[in-house]
Amino acid sequence: MLEVVGPAAWYGLRVIELRQTEDFDRRSVLYGKTRAPGEILLYEQPAREAVRLRDFMRFDVLLHELGHHLLQHRARKVGNVQRRSDHERFADTFAAQCKPTVQAALNASREQLYLPGSTTRLTNVPRQYT
Repeated sequence: MLEVVGPAAWYGLRVIELRQTEDFDRRSVLYGKTRAPGEILLYEQPAREAVRLRDFMRFDVLLHELGHHLLQHRARKVGNVQRRSDHERFADTFAAQCKPTVQAALNASREQLYLPGSTTRLTNVPRQYT
């Protein structure tokens, strides 16, 4: 999936970590977060919801967190820090615009992982993300 979104989105990314959630609280569900610099954490979800949440976690949460990572990396380079609401909006937009292409690429490969060197590239990412 990372190969599909292209190196601009994951440049400087050091780890995507799957974490156990110790205490599930129905009032506040934590799916994932970006921890600077270069770390994305994705949290397990209750087993009864695992099948339904699989695609949400990989297409929505991971892409959203990649949007945060991309913005953080860019902010370090240019020194421009955005408000939290702008940061969330950017991450949401990045995920929404990348999701259809990533889904299509994964469907075309029958859910096989893309390895470094793959020729599949995300072609419809808006210029501001690359």
